[in-house]
Amino acid sequence: MLERNQSFDIKFNNKNEIQKILEHVLENKLLFSTNITKLGNSLLRINYFNKNTNKQSQKDNRITILKEHDKRVYIQINGDLNDVQIRQLWRELEESLNKSENSITNIEKIQSKNEIIELIKNRIENRGYSIKKEEIITFIDNFIEEYGRLPKSNEFNSIVKGYIIIVNDEEISSITDLTHNKNNFEVLNPILENHQKNLSTNFYENRILSIEKKIGRRKCPNCGNKGLIHEVDDKTIIILDYPRIYGKKKRCAECGLEFR
Repeated sequence: MLERNQSFDIKFNNKNEIQKILEHVLENKLLFSTNITKLGNSLLRINYFNKNTNKQSQKDNRITILKEHDKRVYIQINGDLNDVQIRQLWRELEESLNKSENSITNIEKIQSKNEIIELIKNRIENRGYSIKKEEIITFIDNFIEEYGRLPKSNEFNSIVKGYIIIVNDEEISSITDLTHNKNNFEVLNPILENHQKNLSTNFYENRILSIEKKIGRRKCPNCGNKGLIHEVDDKTIIILDYPRIYGKKKRCAECGLEFR
């Protein structure tokens, strides 16, 4: 006769999740109806029965779940389940617990902040750019403050693309700023001409760009103020739709001019 009592490790689950797994197997695989009786914080009972059979004759059909301590749960099967059904019940429960443990283990692996920083850094560098680790740390910290979580793996590529867009936008802005200096007018045309060539379909190939972000210290092109330039979100530039991440622009606290 098959063993009707077993103890399971539940380090990533609780007895309520065990209950749901057992209910699912009883109702959807073995085609019983069920109801639950709670007998305290650490003990509950699943009553199972066949609707086509007198319910009174099935009063001993029950599965008792006892939480032994933080990491283990004890399960006892009583009633009409035969060896084939009991074997299926144990197998389904073990598979579900293993799947849950593996899934949570994988989530924990990708939720390491340092690993995410290294992944994003590597992806940026693999596209021909170089970036300081401190800049990614700042970005991740801002992301956590905004959304209350770390970026998910399916968001990494969008973050990388968004960073490259910002860098290229800053490069274009720095070249365009030369128009404010009449003495540089003669050298402006060849610089822009070369830059247009770089913006061809091969723009991302064979280029190494050092990203050194200027955080709020660029000179205002309108009033010349250098000390009160702040970086703010530019909501006309959407880098990532979900979660919503915007590009940046600079705002002069002296005259109110906004520029990139």
